[in-house]
Amino acid sequence: MNLDQTIKLNDIKIMHKICSICIKDFTSHSFNFICHSLEGGHIFYTKISSTSKYHDTEGIYNHCLNYLNYINPEKWSWIIDFEGFGIKHTLGINTGVQLSYLINKFGRLNHIIIINANIFVEQMVKMIKITLNKEYHSCIKFLNKTSDLKYTIENWSYDNDMQNKTIKQILAL
Repeated sequence: MNLDQTIKLNDIKIMHKICSICIKDFTSHSFNFICHSLEGGHIFYTKISSTSKYHDTEGIYNHCLNYLNYINPEKWSWIIDFEGFGIKHTLGINTGVQLSYLINKFGRLNHIIIINANIFVEQMVKMIKITLNKEYHSCIKFLNKTSDLKYTIENWSYDNDMQNKTIKQILAL
């Protein structure tokens, strides 16, 4: 079982409160709580290429909104992993726009950390930023091999060593 599947399975016990679609098929959407840190708040993880319903804009929006409302974090961060992201996923730009509206509405966003980006992702983010409140523009960070951000995130204060290990696995480039 890969890391993404493990993260999703950790959430399965509360999925009946979050997403009726994912309760039937845990691969449908990807917005899962991975840990909490003092610096980043509640940290969520998304890997678009691992979802079976990446085109389900309404379902994805509701999944994310329900999860945020369920936890109701004081602040939160979102790691979005674009490994395996391809042309078919770029057709879902409307989902990205709708999620920017969700961020604007819910607020309290601390970071959007983008990993494994390619040229398609960089262009999509530029387009989606137009619909995102300006206060969140500085929250978007592209993490790469030379980024100091990776070291910073790995050294945030996590609740336990297992959470720190999970973050390091996610951020391994």
